[in-house]
Amino acid sequence: MLQKETQKWDTEPAYIDAITAILDGSKAVLDTKVLALSATYNSPFKDIKAAGNGFTIERLFYLSSRAQSRDLPETEILPGDPVKVGDKIRIVYKIWNGENRSFVKLTAGREASLNPVQQLSGHIGYGFIRPLRSGFVWGFTPQGYRNVKASATEYYFDSYPEEKTELSEEFFVTRAGSFQAPVTVIESLYAPHYRANTEYRKPLESSL
Repeated sequence: MLQKETQKWDTEPAYIDAITAILDGSKAVLDTKVLALSATYNSPFKDIKAAGNGFTIERLFYLSSRAQSRDLPETEILPGDPVKVGDKIRIVYKIWNGENRSFVKLTAGREASLNPVQQLSGHIGYGFIRPLRSGFVWGFTPQGYRNVKASATEYYFDSYPEEKTELSEEFFVTRAGSFQAPVTVIESLYAPHYRANTEYRKPLESSL
């Protein structure tokens, strides 16, 4: 019955079996009541806080181009830190998921000064091994489909694992100026109330 919230069970015979199972249940089951509420509101970027239900997500920036040229570890770019045109930046999405969920979508808008290093859409994920600069580490990386759009990258997963995972994407800084992106959102398309968004981040300042 949990799937009833997003599936049209009333169009197939299994719906009758599910309803019969509930009606044949105990008085406690029959007395159960569920109230579903939803709401939307508009708010300035600077007022948006990190929020989530069943998920949490964090968006972190790392400067990778200078680190690679000097064989140094990546340095985190904190909100307000300047970058230069030509820099390569790695953005990491740190995700926590309360339980394995089906049909999950992550929408990651990006600043207009950033161009993806990999501009082709396609399959992502390495299974149970992730390559690192220092060698290899065992761990699960979600597998899915990456859809590259003009202003955002969308990730689709048939099944998204529980607990902590990371996704990352590399960009080149191609324009000088001050640029801002919408918050990143992850949600279960089966049950949209399981979702999360990142908090407001200061504009990315880039110079020549």
